[in-house]
Amino acid sequence: MNYKEVNTKKEYNNLLSELSIESKNLADKYPEISIYKSIYNQIIDIESMISNNIKLSENDIYKKYSIGAIAVKNFDCENDIFGRKLQDLFGALFEYWDMPQS
Repeated sequence: MNYKEVNTKKEYNNLLSELSIESKNLADKYPEISIYKSIYNQIIDIESMISNNIKLSENDIYKKYSIGAIAVKNFDCENDIFGRKLQDLFGALFEYWDMPQS
């Protein structure tokens, strides 16, 4: 996938699925790097939240998920596509329920 910003629920869900696979692969490949397991667990939780139609408040999103901070602190989000995807996944989560379907 060529990276692009997320503007619809379909794009968000595609990005979520892609990151689920990427983060699982990284967690399996580098089990000694615990951050990848944390990222994967948060992505799985976000997938579950969306599939169960659970809408969190902005405050609860900040409390529950740290992938945005992980991306900024650990990846060069300007040049690292994985980090940028994480950052955008987190940022777009605040708008997910108001996004058009496709």
